Amino acid sequence: MQKNLRNFESSSAVFIDATIFLHHAFDINPASVEFLGRIETSNIKAYTSALVLEEVSYKIMMQSASNFLDRVTVQHVKKFFENPKNRGKVLTPLIEYIDYIDRLQEAGMTVIDLKGSDMKQAVHHTKDNGLITADAAHLAVMHRKSINHIATEDLDFAVVPNITVWSPSVKQ
Repeated sequence: MQKNLRNFESSSAVFIDATIFLHHAFDINPASVEFLGRIETSNIKAYTSALVLEEVSYKIMMQSASNFLDRVTVQHVKKFFENPKNRGKVLTPLIEYIDYIDRLQEAGMTVIDLKGSDMKQAVHHTKDNGLITADAAHLAVMHRKSINHIATEDLDFAVVPNITVWSPSVKQ
């Protein structure tokens, strides 16, 4: 089932996918920005995973690197990082965003670790629902923690039974 993220009520736990954080980090979707603002000020039972934060960190780092490199590849970024001054230039936005994640945690958001057993379950979710392994790992974490709501723009989760997708792109 798909619903509009702006209508999410704080009575149920919700898992936050990388897309919501990236919308906020790059200020590209007002509904996502507003939702994370509500997490800062409300009693929303918000969860994410270490894997989600890795995805967000990687994308922020690569986006930042694009300000300094003509061609952004992992090899080019690694070469650029050989100079400590370059690291500081690229990592400043990431460090600032991780500080924001800390504030969300102080407001009550929980970051769940990914376990080896989650990856075993993820393979089954990939097979059963056609999700890519990272999304399937998010689903495995959600099932382990009995979370049935996900805030995401990734509508691939809509095929999963008993999961409600709260999307910033679904109209009210």
